[in-house]
Amino acid sequence: MLWLALACAGVLFCQSCEDRSPVPEQLEPSSSQESIRHSLEAAEIYIASGNTDKAQAILARLIDQSPDDPRPYEVMARLALRKGLQLRDMGLIEASRDQFGTSYDLYKDAVSRMPESSGLHQSAGEVAQQAGQHEEALACYLRSIELDPGNMRSQINAAQLLIETSPERSEAMLRSVLETDSEQPHALSSLALLLQRAGRESESSEMASRALAVAGDQEGVRIAVARIHLEANRPRVALELLLALSDQVRGQEPATSQIAIAWESLGNSINAGQAWSECFRTNAHRTDAWRFALRAAEAFGRAGQEAMAASWLEQAIMLDAPAMEIEEARRSIRMGTGPD
Repeated sequence: MLWLALACAGVLFCQSCEDRSPVPEQLEPSSSQESIRHSLEAAEIYIASGNTDKAQAILARLIDQSPDDPRPYEVMARLALRKGLQLRDMGLIEASRDQFGTSYDLYKDAVSRMPESSGLHQSAGEVAQQAGQHEEALACYLRSIELDPGNMRSQINAAQLLIETSPERSEAMLRSVLETDSEQPHALSSLALLLQRAGRESESSEMASRALAVAGDQEGVRIAVARIHLEANRPRVALELLLALSDQVRGQEPATSQIAIAWESLGNSINAGQAWSECFRTNAHRTDAWRFALRAAEAFGRAGQEAMAASWLEQAIMLDAPAMEIEEARRSIRMGTGPD
């Protein structure tokens, strides 16, 4: 889900090493809990300062010395998660998924050593979802809820995964969250989407309005509600929400894709092409920036702007877009349609 507060929000690395004692280059090996705690703190400080090699060396030694302690696995898992997020930001999607998979494996190691921790199961589920392992993610969330029925984040995450396959169960979970916190914006927006897809438009609109009322300044919630309006065939309302976002947010793929859909729904492919052009400029540093160039080319092609379409197609070729993607874009431009 576009608005899901994914695992990146839970990365709790130390942000500063001010007021901390200097980290010694050599830490005396010890199996005592105090020594393990100091070693973990040292690893966190190294991570915060960007010295991940030393952090990994400390964590690997702790795992070797205290293989039954879940904490080194958990910190190592967060380190792999951070690497995955960095790779994703660079546009290296497959490599990032591999890192998320590594993080999930490490979380499983931690969970096996602390099986009664609801929080660990939640974190394992979030990175499994990032890795595209949705069945594993759902199992982790459900176990997290079993251990702690009050874990609203796991309930929302599980409910979002169940919207398509088990809407009744999903709705029950979301309403349970709202009984505890009637202003939980992600539960409200998720329930609004579920109700929209169930054809219960009046209820959906009410939930979407409530989500905006309590968290309209949160970009994820605003994008989620805009998506609901698009599914309800209200592109102008969706655009009003999306165009109010900051330039930086509008230039990122989650918002751009919804903006482009809205413009296309209104028969304005030129503006859709311009939206993808801005997305390309915002993300020109990414290794997969060619994707945004191709989307711009296709939109301008649908608008009959042949010169602009050819220019953006050439840009994608210069960025080494895969030949299959180039050919598909050319075909859609000739036909005047884009990808499904």
